[in-house]
Amino acid sequence: MKIEFIKMKLKCALLLLVTLFYTSIGNAQNYLDKITGLNSTTASVAYSLRQLSTSYTGPLVRIKVGASFYDVYPDVSTTKFSLSSKISSVISTYNAAVSTASGIALSTIISGSTDATVVIWYDQSGNGVDVLSNSSTAKIITAGSINTLSGQPTVYFSGNTSKLGSSSTVDYSALSGATVNAVAQNTATTSGYAGIIGAATAGTYPGYNISYASSLGYQSDGDGCGYRTSVNSTDPKIVTNIFINNTTNLSKIYVNNELKTNVAVTSGTCALSHTSGSKIFIGVSRGLGSNSTFVGNISEAIIFPSQLSDAIRNPLETNQTAFYFAPSVTITSSASGAICAGTSVTFTATAQNFTNPYYQWYKNNIAINGATSSTYSSTSLTNGDQVNVKVNEGPFGGSVTTNGLILNLDAANPLSYPGSGTTWNNLVTGNEVTNFTIQSAGTYSPDNGGVIRFGNTNSGAGASSSSGFSNLSAYTVEVWVKPAGTMGDYNPADPSYGNNYTPCFFAERSSAGRVNMVLAYNARGLTPTAMNSYRYEAAMNYGGWKKYQIPTDYSSDLNNWIQIISSYNGSTLTIYRNGVSLGTSPALGVPSLRTPSTGYWIAHRWDMNDGVYGDYSKVMMYDRALSAAEVSANYGAFSARFVDNSVSSSAITINVTPLPSASVIVDGDGCINKTSLSTPSGQTAYAWYKDNVAIGSATSNTYIPTAAGAYHVQVTSGSCSNTSTVTTIYTCVKTSEGRMLNITASTTMVTTSGELNSKYGVDERGLMLTKPYANIPTGTNPVTTGLILYLDATRSASYGGSGNIWTDISGQSPAGSATLVGNPTFGSGNTANGSGSFTFGSNINAATSKTYTIDNEITYIAWVNPSQSFDGGVIVRRTDTYGGATSLYLANSNLSYDWDNANWSWRSNLIVPNNQWSMIVISVNAGSVTAYLCNASGINSVSSGRGHGSLSSKPATNFHIGYDPYDTAGRAFKGKMGTAMVYSVALSTSDITSIFTAQKASFGL
Repeated sequence: MKIEFIKMKLKCALLLLVTLFYTSIGNAQNYLDKITGLNSTTASVAYSLRQLSTSYTGPLVRIKVGASFYDVYPDVSTTKFSLSSKISSVISTYNAAVSTASGIALSTIISGSTDATVVIWYDQSGNGVDVLSNSSTAKIITAGSINTLSGQPTVYFSGNTSKLGSSSTVDYSALSGATVNAVAQNTATTSGYAGIIGAATAGTYPGYNISYASSLGYQSDGDGCGYRTSVNSTDPKIVTNIFINNTTNLSKIYVNNELKTNVAVTSGTCALSHTSGSKIFIGVSRGLGSNSTFVGNISEAIIFPSQLSDAIRNPLETNQTAFYFAPSVTITSSASGAICAGTSVTFTATAQNFTNPYYQWYKNNIAINGATSSTYSSTSLTNGDQVNVKVNEGPFGGSVTTNGLILNLDAANPLSYPGSGTTWNNLVTGNEVTNFTIQSAGTYSPDNGGVIRFGNTNSGAGASSSSGFSNLSAYTVEVWVKPAGTMGDYNPADPSYGNNYTPCFFAERSSAGRVNMVLAYNARGLTPTAMNSYRYEAAMNYGGWKKYQIPTDYSSDLNNWIQIISSYNGSTLTIYRNGVSLGTSPALGVPSLRTPSTGYWIAHRWDMNDGVYGDYSKVMMYDRALSAAEVSANYGAFSARFVDNSVSSSAITINVTPLPSASVIVDGDGCINKTSLSTPSGQTAYAWYKDNVAIGSATSNTYIPTAAGAYHVQVTSGSCSNTSTVTTIYTCVKTSEGRMLNITASTTMVTTSGELNSKYGVDERGLMLTKPYANIPTGTNPVTTGLILYLDATRSASYGGSGNIWTDISGQSPAGSATLVGNPTFGSGNTANGSGSFTFGSNINAATSKTYTIDNEITYIAWVNPSQSFDGGVIVRRTDTYGGATSLYLANSNLSYDWDNANWSWRSNLIVPNNQWSMIVISVNAGSVTAYLCNASGINSVSSGRGHGSLSSKPATNFHIGYDPYDTAGRAFKGKMGTAMVYSVALSTSDITSIFTAQKASFGL
């Protein structure tokens, strides 16, 4: 009986000891079940800027904004700290009791200049061991933006004044070990034992902890030494220290889920201090001062009262990796609220955890051609448009093997395929493999940067060749394709047809009717019942069929992007799929490849009966066998473009308000004091302008001009304004007796009713007289946005009648004035030479001395009067003497253009007439070009959807007026030119119309 009594007393004592331990750190512990895999795991302390437990419903932190304090709760949708998080009412003291959430979002108290610091970081474990400080400078918001680590909220600790510590104590003395985990980023720590999180006897000895040494990296800190990892980095890390016992700092240390070599700073290990009076500190070691403070970001810090097994540690760190380090992207818009139609809006992407991000912007779920940078701007958004971005790990079109490259077709490169037409250009010049011609049913799509989409009926591309594989003893063919199906001559009623079923990705044939090489996706050799299987095959025919087929069924590759390669090294064939070899054939014993060749084919054989239809984007051929490493490198260079591992941002929906109508109604004959101008009523405000200067008192919807000039009105409705085209009002002079004044200049030529007439007038007797055609300056230019060059021979400010400088009057500083070469004839005041113009010809032209850089938009405008048909430049820009042409030119009177040497073959079929004045225009944006021919016959235009990549990375260069420097004499403009204008934006039809209306009188129209 006595022994049983003693046993009972021992059990009670042990139960009391365990009860006292758990009581010292709290009673209502929470499972960290918001972390997948930790549904039944508790912590002794847990600090985070996201909700870790469904049982925890309190605030994440208490922040200080100015002199006020607020408790901040997890955002309902993301369960983390965000500007959408609900906050409490104002709290007067930093350590007052927890305050409940109100319905007010954090964003309501944060402006663009607001900083916020953390004064309490709440413990989510259920034990209530909060860390706090009234004077902490640990910053969570800087200048209105939440501090982030890899895109997620974080707290920045800047040193001694930032540290946080608990007022509650913990007792770890009875534990046999523990685990400390943190998501942190050292940025500028100088201490040798800077604390991230740990228990300590204040001012004395360290307990369970993670610290960082400026020279030794992440470690566990003991009394007198550190147990280190030598991971010294400024990159964000997940660090887990598993302490073997409670007396030494001996520990397993994992960094980003990898066990690091554990090395003590000194021989042996160091003591840990665990008393009933220990406290928790964040941002400082041992509760000490500036000599142990951490400088960097801390997002999450947890101490577990046990040594975590891998079954718990792995899902913990996997979850933290996914939350803090998974690739992500967010976008912002320069527009706040509704915008007016035509407003330029810039979207900016912020990508996290990408080494080399590649961007593709989308509007209404359709890829925007050429929009592949971190920003996207548009002036053509309509109401309800949704814009988002997808980001892949780059590079996109990165470094590829070029040694031996003889064919390079790339539908994403405008130089190879500009987005329309039937020519697919080989980017490798001077080679026997020529450009390919796209056959019927081949269409372009901007998907994956650019693809040629071949259908299942007579669709593909072909190229002729005079010598084919001559002198080749080896080759490699690489195709990036998204196969949609195959077509062939297989007939189920006749199984023998199966042997001729060869759906080809790429094929080449000799003039002798033999196959030189084939890369196929077929069922050759299979039974009729297996003909729906898909196998890869590389084949050659040299008097006997030589082939190598991969027997595995690759039907799953349908409708997925693949890199498929056939490589022949002179003896064997190797087939690669997505950078990996599928196998190599036995020695085929083929000494060399057959010549000559009749041509090459993509997506079918030479007879177009057998093919693989779908999306083709990149086709390359080499005159040698690539190594496995080179094949893998090619796959890596383009996989981001074709293999969609992208992450997508949320979409931003744009609210666009239409512009108010700004038309001008003319009531009268266009003479001063006899004409009234009006615009529809009912708008917010009106402002009338004369010669681009506001008329102070003219603020109603009507105005009566009292002086000659160019008038327009600006109409405002709400916050949106629109400007009308220009209306010119003339001085129509009569004597006081009602007679017409004597004619002294063209400006006083009037009809019998008093209107201005540029050719005829009446004298005071009423007789009609013809006067010489005098120089009439163009009207005030109504479109100035984006104007970078304006040369106008009708205006004395641009050319005074003598000298070799044609002055730029665009208003740019410095001006882009042009130097006249070859003494062009200047015509002014007579019909033969026009109203202020230069007559250009061979070696008679002009060029700006100023250089310009352009992006992916431009507008060229010129008033021309050709004297004959010619093939020459009107306004030309080249980034080098023979390349990079971006121009407005006439191809035997056909209005044409070029964009970085990629669109020189395009023709508008607008024929510019000889010996009469026309205003010709080329307007280019990222996805289209529009040509305009404006003359006595009216305004005619032609548009074409074509890709125009940004030229901002190209060298800055000047504009050549009246010639192409590629061949100055041979590509010269012949005839008269009155103006040359360049805009850095794509002008609209209304812009072109207003310019034509303002300038046409100067050219007799």
